[in-house]
Amino acid sequence: MKYLIATFILLFSSATPAQANLEIALPEMGDSAGALVSPLEEYQVGQSFYWQLQQSVTLVEDPEVNSYISSLGYRLVANSDDPGRTFTFFVVPDSSVNAFAAPGGFIGIHTGLMLTSESESELASVMSHEIAHVTQRHILRSFERSKRMSVPMTAAMVAAALLGIADPSAGSAAIMAVQAGNVQMQLDYSRAHEAEADNLGMQTLVNAGFDPQAMPRFFERLQIAGRFYGGSQVPEFLRTHPITGSRIADARGRAAKLESPTQVRNSEQFFLMREKLRVMASTNMRELIKTYEDQLKEDSSNQAATRYGYALALLKNGNFTQARDEINALIDSDDNQLSYHLALADVEIALGRMNAALAIYEDFQQVYPDDWALSIKQVQALLRSNQPREAVNLLQRQLDIGGSSAILYRLLAQAYGDMGQKSKSHTWLAEHYHSSGQLMQAADQLRIAADYARGDEFELAKISSRLRQIETDIAMMEEVR
Repeated sequence: MKYLIATFILLFSSATPAQANLEIALPEMGDSAGALVSPLEEYQVGQSFYWQLQQSVTLVEDPEVNSYISSLGYRLVANSDDPGRTFTFFVVPDSSVNAFAAPGGFIGIHTGLMLTSESESELASVMSHEIAHVTQRHILRSFERSKRMSVPMTAAMVAAALLGIADPSAGSAAIMAVQAGNVQMQLDYSRAHEAEADNLGMQTLVNAGFDPQAMPRFFERLQIAGRFYGGSQVPEFLRTHPITGSRIADARGRAAKLESPTQVRNSEQFFLMREKLRVMASTNMRELIKTYEDQLKEDSSNQAATRYGYALALLKNGNFTQARDEINALIDSDDNQLSYHLALADVEIALGRMNAALAIYEDFQQVYPDDWALSIKQVQALLRSNQPREAVNLLQRQLDIGGSSAILYRLLAQAYGDMGQKSKSHTWLAEHYHSSGQLMQAADQLRIAADYARGDEFELAKISSRLRQIETDIAMMEEVR
């Protein structure tokens, strides 16, 4: 399998030799990027990119995977140099070893990065590096020459560059569109910015309780992997941002100074979600099942995760009874692991035993109340069982505690539709489309919702206010075109 070795955000122009000698820049709290855009505008730039990304890439929607990545991300954010900043973490289904950050705290993780990481600390080291790019406003600082551009045009430039990382074909089209408007396309992190992100990311990593040696260790593996490429086939990351021996040495030096005498333990959830992604990404389930069977014959430290992946592969392949036996064996060894019980519920649903699955969800709401993955999977089962009112109660609870996502809004739309509440159904469907970047469709849904809300002045006022907000977003996005 050919990996694109691009662990960190790619640049569109290489650094000069003089830049390589720059020392790590201190955080610029009053840098000129602050004069370029306000925090709100910065968020709008990132949101513009996130909207455009979703038009070309179907992001991973699995609630367990997303819950894990968000939890890990916010653990790092809480220990970063800007713990109060809001972030959005999401997973891109792509085998390349990659992660990237956009202004406003939007951070994407490719599935290939998680599958390649050998420990949770390695994954966390990449995420902490990207968090530092956001907190230090590196992307906006690289656009200091463009202070006179509008926020939408800045968004277009940043989005085009980032789309090239997340989805090369979409990125090429976006870059052509920007260049057609006679705008110079350039996203340029300096070597100093990269060093600053390494430095701050390392500190965040240690503050969050992870192994600082994970960063240089991962650098080293990427450097070794790069030796298998030659000529024009060398990935862009290694051409423009080589992982040099000095960079690895610098990272090792910082890690040695920050290393804790306490042994760092990887969470079991990292290994479980890594195997879940492996099963989700596989196109040859029989071959994967055989691989798992061979691994289970060996004595390894991750037997539980291997068996979990094996059970999921069996389930996906239609071997329901065998999958259930494997999962029950896992539950016997660790009855408190929620992922095992959610997998068992999936098997029960596949076997047509919806009541058994609902009983599992209900039991574990007592143990893990308001857990995101548990609640979303329970809602999906309730809707399949024609229990929309109970589904709405769970979804409303997620809204009350701050949960929000396209899948949440879509489920609310479905639940209210099943209850016959058309105005609310279309209102929530509008939020689903808005969250997914489909702004025109969002506006259309609000107009339909308004038709169903005739006679309810309060509901009409809310719908009209939201429609005006979305029309403003549409106007902003149209300035880019």
